[in-house]
Amino acid sequence: MAEVRNITWEGRGVRLSYTPRWSNVIDHVEIKSHDGDPLPMTETGYRSHFFGPVDPVLTMDEIEAMVRDWLDTEAAKPAWQDYVLRSQQLSLF
Repeated sequence: MAEVRNITWEGRGVRLSYTPRWSNVIDHVEIKSHDGDPLPMTETGYRSHFFGPVDPVLTMDEIEAMVRDWLDTEAAKPAWQDYVLRSQQLSLF
């Protein structure tokens, strides 16, 4: 059964869903922006990520910390910085 948590990152609503031992084999995290706007690791605002399995099963606090670190790491990259700059400026084309 998935655990769900809504967080705010950089003013954006983000839904986290964590399913430990998905299919009894591997852990699964889904990351989705509330408004469908891009996030640093996904242009679509949705990311599915499999990992582990991790023993013991992670808590939602650990999942949140992992995702926030991932968001922060990807947000520091030039591609995301460029996206943020472009999204703040009006374009005639």
